[in-house]
Amino acid sequence: MKNKKYIRYSFYSLIIIAFLYLLALRSGLFNGSENRPSSPAGRAAQVLPVRAWIVTPMPLTDKIVVAGVVLADEQVDISAEASGRITGIDFNEGDKVKKGDLLVTVNNADLLAQMDRNRYQLSLAEQREQRQRSLLEKQGISQQTYDQVLTELNTLKAERGVLQAQFDKTLIRAPFDGILGLRQLSEGAYVTPGMNIVRLARLQPIKIEFSIPERYAGYLSKGSQIVFSVENSPESYTAEVYAVEAVVDQATRSLAVRAVHRNEALKILPGSFARVEISLVSINDALQIPAEALIPEMGGSKVFVYKDGKALPRAVIPGLRTNSHVQINEGLQSGDTVIISGILQMRPGMAVTPTEIVQP
Repeated sequence: MKNKKYIRYSFYSLIIIAFLYLLALRSGLFNGSENRPSSPAGRAAQVLPVRAWIVTPMPLTDKIVVAGVVLADEQVDISAEASGRITGIDFNEGDKVKKGDLLVTVNNADLLAQMDRNRYQLSLAEQREQRQRSLLEKQGISQQTYDQVLTELNTLKAERGVLQAQFDKTLIRAPFDGILGLRQLSEGAYVTPGMNIVRLARLQPIKIEFSIPERYAGYLSKGSQIVFSVENSPESYTAEVYAVEAVVDQATRSLAVRAVHRNEALKILPGSFARVEISLVSINDALQIPAEALIPEMGGSKVFVYKDGKALPRAVIPGLRTNSHVQINEGLQSGDTVIISGILQMRPGMAVTPTEIVQP
């Protein structure tokens, strides 16, 4: 029985060996094809098509982007200084007004009456003072009598000043040129000191307020230029820094900055969110490559350069980075062709052919 099993196993083994041998013959394993030179078609199939970039000096700007807010040049909530009923509203919502224009009148009838009485009393006191002075010059009265009359005159003049100040508080005027907002009260309403009536804002120019991390404090000073944009406009605008906070905020470790923009077309509204771009370094002739071409390695970086139909590795030292490009400080020269696609498949000395030259 053991001999029969051995013969059966041997027979099956021979069949498997014969089958494997036939497969090897059909695949050319034993026909020496590995020693034959490859055909032109085979060599062409091994050439990797790639996209390339010609290294050219270009301007490069290193910048940071921070959030800011648009402020009016001047803004105030117009409110009453005296209590009383509103007897006159002399503006329309959205009006442009000049400094000193009358906006609101608060009931001042009692003050007008007191001012009239003071005016009559003051006129009589002035006449009395003139007569007493004439008598004093002739030594017809004593100096004490004249001083009493003069004191009464000066007291009435002081009272006139007080009444005038109280009267001015009932006439609410525009403190500066600007545009009025929405009215909060109507004629006949009773107001008290501090009650908001309408908002006044000056929109030419406008201010941009933002904060920068303290490590960038040395890059901005009075006169520096920034670029900003707002949500309600696709355009970008420039502004000039006019003030920098003197102290770093200890809670946020940031420095507050304000810039001014002329806003001649009145397109930018106070309160808008502002996206502020701040240029830190500007280089006119930096050698740059697309970020995807740079290959980080242990202890350095490299790129693949196209030369004589092959991809050759080149060690480089990168510099500034932007969203899409990297500055190369060392390792490349103007005119070098850098491979920017197929990086994962690339091997030193691999045959490649540029199918597309990406323009800077």
